[in-house]
Amino acid sequence: MALYQTEAVVLGAKNWGEADKMMTFFTRERGLVRAAAFGCRRPRSPLAGGMQMFSHLELQLAEGSRVDTVKQCTLKQHYRNLSEDLTVMAYGSFVAEFLREFLPEGQPEPQMFAQLLLILAAFEVRNPRVTAAAAVYQLLEFTGMQLHYEHCVHCGKAITGDAFFAQSAGGVLCEACREAGAVSFPDDLRRFILSLRDFNWRENEPITISSRLLLSAEQLLLNYLQSLLGRPLKSLAFIQAL
Repeated sequence: MALYQTEAVVLGAKNWGEADKMMTFFTRERGLVRAAAFGCRRPRSPLAGGMQMFSHLELQLAEGSRVDTVKQCTLKQHYRNLSEDLTVMAYGSFVAEFLREFLPEGQPEPQMFAQLLLILAAFEVRNPRVTAAAAVYQLLEFTGMQLHYEHCVHCGKAITGDAFFAQSAGGVLCEACREAGAVSFPDDLRRFILSLRDFNWRENEPITISSRLLLSAEQLLLNYLQSLLGRPLKSLAFIQAL
């Protein structure tokens, strides 16, 4: 079995057998990878500390015909709030589930991986609800399935004020291109979504929040994700239970 090294974030972990886990990693070099971590649920296992949700790791894995196997791991970063605060954990799980559902296996996304590390760090210090919404708006941009908010999706005209929105069309529409089923799309909501999508996590600046706009931006995002999946994300039940 060929061995390989990769930097990774844990996006999923399911108990498997008596002492094992089936893991989902987002790796810098290989994208989404699913691998078995044998014996990691035993207290003395060298893998026990690393096979936890959101852990940032350096991994050694062995390639397998059906599934890869975790051989060694070194913990690079532990995110305390994501492992101890239920609210932060719930919103972090929303981001993790989004990645598990929308990333193809084995496709490297190094820029997306770097963005995810910034997002995980932001969960430690920022409002988790706002962080999760901004995170998914940003990460959608790497998938090719993002909606468009700056130019009319039909004619390409730059949008500067109130407009219309049609999920089926892929985003914002100008007055001249308005189609059946398009809904009003206020300019303040459009600009708020863009502020989430374009927010720079490296800058120590607050995100200006309006509860009304946040709720509208969340609903638009959740409706779109549900339309792509054909069902709501399971992590929403976790959030709603808080």
